[in-house]
Amino acid sequence: MKPATLWPAAAVALLLALARPASAIPVFANGQGGVTCELCHTAPPNLNAYGRYVYASNFTRGLDSHSQMVQNAKEPLSLQVSANGSNEPDPGLPKTYAGIVGLISAGYLGKDVTYYASVPIVEGGFPATQIDQLWAAYNGFSAGNGSLQIGKFPTPVLAPWTSQSLSLSGYALAEMPVGLNTVGLGDNRWGASYSQIGKGGLIGNVAYVSNTGAVEGAYNSAPSAGGEGQSYVASVMFVNPDAHFTGGVAVLNGNFPLPSGAKDTFNRQMALLSYSTSDKISFDAMAVTGHDNNPNDGATGPSGSNGVSLETIYNPVSWAHLNLRYERTNDGLGSVGNNYVTDLAFNPLPNLILTLENVSSVGARPVMSYQLLWAGPWVRPATRRAPVVPAAIQSGQRIYVANCTSCHGAAGQGGEGADLRKIGTSHTQAQVVAIIESPSGLMPHLYPGTLSVADVDNVATYIRATFH
Repeated sequence: MKPATLWPAAAVALLLALARPASAIPVFANGQGGVTCELCHTAPPNLNAYGRYVYASNFTRGLDSHSQMVQNAKEPLSLQVSANGSNEPDPGLPKTYAGIVGLISAGYLGKDVTYYASVPIVEGGFPATQIDQLWAAYNGFSAGNGSLQIGKFPTPVLAPWTSQSLSLSGYALAEMPVGLNTVGLGDNRWGASYSQIGKGGLIGNVAYVSNTGAVEGAYNSAPSAGGEGQSYVASVMFVNPDAHFTGGVAVLNGNFPLPSGAKDTFNRQMALLSYSTSDKISFDAMAVTGHDNNPNDGATGPSGSNGVSLETIYNPVSWAHLNLRYERTNDGLGSVGNNYVTDLAFNPLPNLILTLENVSSVGARPVMSYQLLWAGPWVRPATRRAPVVPAAIQSGQRIYVANCTSCHGAAGQGGEGADLRKIGTSHTQAQVVAIIESPSGLMPHLYPGTLSVADVDNVATYIRATFH
């Protein structure tokens, strides 16, 4: 083995020797009292049902808004850096290069406004030319169950799944071009999106999205300016935070500008189902069909496209993850792709992930890639727990007495309901909120209805402050 090829193996050996359970990386988890990765992820960055629930609600569900605002004030920025390599790199890149250098900021701006900003400095080994994501959401509609998001964000076609991948290569069916039409279902695009949260983990979404480029060209539909036309999206998702099964369906209709001035009107329909047997193994199935009216500016007729992705993620231990995926795409114009993707991801140290990937395609040379990613805060706060908010505790106590004592007891000792006397030390704020919002067994559904979003947060604060 050549010396130049030894360092990835040596890095793996060193990381495994130092392995210990990883703690959650910024930026949201640092404001939640030191929660672990496993609260929201089957394997970073892939989301579990709870993480998808948080993500689909624009980060309003399961996050402690009070502690998050305190955290944002102490630590407004995080940094992410990666070293990447491949056996088939870009001709202008060395074998190992800086894949990502960027800044992340996220959290709350007041109790009803969340935001997210991902600003790359280097992307794919070259200086970044545009913002990755930049959005804000007002989450106070419909008694706290409606959220309006504006800015640049992942196209909301089942975004909690398609934008969170363990792979270094994205989902082929989410990126599949059809003729001249390069709109991808996983693109980050400028627009507006409204999500409505219902009972039991049902979330509906409607959105309008435009282009992927810089903000000054967000609504420029000219092909010469890289315009992608306009698209309208609608989806319904089931993302109950405690469910083994999650999934959804979505449709996208849009138009793509062509060089002649004509437009390719097109549509995409998508369905996804995910099943987790435990925190160790999950199965995902994704399918998409589409129709393009004029994919090649008159050079060919209409086309019907389709794609499928079958994926298994296995986590034998908390810091090692195996991802196996088969994907097939057919653009309806004679281009058919079959990919077999294998990823090994190691998360042995806080904020650090090493990913090794092999992508095999029929009739093509296998592509081997690797990435060492570090994501962390500029500074670590002296304390990870937010200060107690007396007003929230007083409000929470009133709610607890009125709605909870008959089952859980005045002292949290339990009875018909669960014993709560150690919940303050055994559960994070996010976990208590999730239990109240999506109860199991005989526990009544008080939210939404009897309790508002603020009520749930306050009673969770009271429970954790009182019973520990």
